[in-house]
Amino acid sequence: MTIEVLYTRIHDIFRRLLENIQDIIVIGICTVLFVLMLRIIACLLLSLTGLLDFRVIAGELIYLLVLVEIYRLLIIYLREHRIAIDIMIEVGIVSALREIILHGVLEIDPLKIIAVSVLFVALLLLLQYGSVRKDEAETTMRDGLIGEMKKSLDNYRRKQA
Repeated sequence: MTIEVLYTRIHDIFRRLLENIQDIIVIGICTVLFVLMLRIIACLLLSLTGLLDFRVIAGELIYLLVLVEIYRLLIIYLREHRIAIDIMIEVGIVSALREIILHGVLEIDPLKIIAVSVLFVALLLLLQYGSVRKDEAETTMRDGLIGEMKKSLDNYRRKQA
């Protein structure tokens, strides 16, 4: 009987260890994304001093929005340990729109535009009727940056005790 208990305990310990390692990897990716977002904002501010190119600025802004959505996806993963399919679909739509804007609608083959349009319709129908959207309503009011950091530390200390 004690052999079964130890056997299942080893699996539980190993699973928790792998989840913690995966969380560390996701936190590292979040850090890299955050630094990349700051770099893009700095480049956008520097580009305001020179000649403005609409395609480049629009592309960078949309790229920044894609990074924000991916960051949000990773935060949801850290909080709930699930992948939010609806956010992934939204990122796909915005990324495809970014490529269309960068290349210009008039320069793209009409058959490719039709294919991308069909893809957009399919993804939008999946979002609307596929039951992949989950409400992410905050259950509590936020206390600002310092208050949230204090709450996080208090929750961590309670879990450790």
